[in-house]
Amino acid sequence: MREGWRRVALGEVTQESGIRVGGLANEAVVLSSTKHHGLVRSDEYFKNRQIHSDDISGYKLVRRGWFAYATNHLTEGSIGLQDIADIACVSPIYTVFSCAPEIDANFMYRILKSDAMLTSYGVHDQASVDRRGAVRYRDFKKIKVNLPPLAEQRRIAQILDEVDAQIQRLLAEAAKLSAANEALLDAKFREALRPLGETEVSNMAERVGEEVGEIRYVTIGSLLESIEAGHSPDLEDMPASEGQWGVLKVSAVGRDGFRQQENKRVEDPGLIDPSIEVNPGDLLMTRANTPELVGLACVVDEVRTGLMLCDKTLRLNLSPRHGDPHFLGVLLRQPELRRQIEVAATGTSHSMKNISQESVRNLVVPWATPSVQVDFLAPASVIRKKRDQLGKDVVKLKLLKQALMDDLLTGKVRVPASA
Repeated sequence: MREGWRRVALGEVTQESGIRVGGLANEAVVLSSTKHHGLVRSDEYFKNRQIHSDDISGYKLVRRGWFAYATNHLTEGSIGLQDIADIACVSPIYTVFSCAPEIDANFMYRILKSDAMLTSYGVHDQASVDRRGAVRYRDFKKIKVNLPPLAEQRRIAQILDEVDAQIQRLLAEAAKLSAANEALLDAKFREALRPLGETEVSNMAERVGEEVGEIRYVTIGSLLESIEAGHSPDLEDMPASEGQWGVLKVSAVGRDGFRQQENKRVEDPGLIDPSIEVNPGDLLMTRANTPELVGLACVVDEVRTGLMLCDKTLRLNLSPRHGDPHFLGVLLRQPELRRQIEVAATGTSHSMKNISQESVRNLVVPWATPSVQVDFLAPASVIRKKRDQLGKDVVKLKLLKQALMDDLLTGKVRVPASA
């Protein structure tokens, strides 16, 4: 143990709260706990779709600086520090607690979200038949952590906050470039897409074969050599390290492009299938996802070796003679194609939809010769390269942050109490 540090059970430095919001319900903000974003406003996170009861007076009060976690999802990292509103509340099924005065809440949040703690939660969960573990406060409080003096806690939290701020700045800049890229492409593709927007989806096949200037309307199936799908074995939700094989999650196909960090590591050699390894230049599409994300597509510009397709992601293999997969990738993200995809998606669930390979093949797109495609894509390629570089910088900073957390939260590296 480092000098000045002490090892304590969480119950020694936290206190559970069961206070109900009661008469403050009209003023309270309803929060939800998420795996990646901590506590968030439910109305904003769920797109103004109310998921809580009309009467929230029985919800648990969460004061600013307190913590709340989803009791059934703590092992996934679903815990947050309340820094959103003076009066907030969470569902009664959540666990709420506060920290002792000698604890910096921001530092404690870093500890509670660390990989080591996620493992500890798994040891204490009470697994049920649906495999959702429940970590009650009575077990949570038994977990032990190492704590430095308060001043050092604050300095460690400050250092990690500064890295987070850098990451957010880069993400904001990348988002601006993505918006500029989309606007530029929208202008380039607008005239070619207009006829599809004026056609009922049920009559879209009638457009096939029509020509407008340099554009001819075709089905995606006529452009492809094949469509491939992967597999999704039951794996721990931990990303693969460099040199390890992994299976990409459906979230690897994002609105901002390909996210190779969204994967689950594979430790059983029998699950490795090189035939579904993802390569640069692959055009990926989600087969199953939420209604707004099913059929989302992106091109893999760069990827580390050893990452495989999952069964909810398709690889669309465009015939080389038909041109650039980026051209098809851009088209698949346009509103006129999204409309076709949403109609083709099936499933009774309001939260998950599926699109079949046959439906993908039947989607109608405006197509051009490879030389014309170059003219369409050239203006946006410079923006895309800048955005992709920012993405690489973000990945580097996230790796730096993880290394800092490993060093600072364990006391391997000591920091002065003040900057």
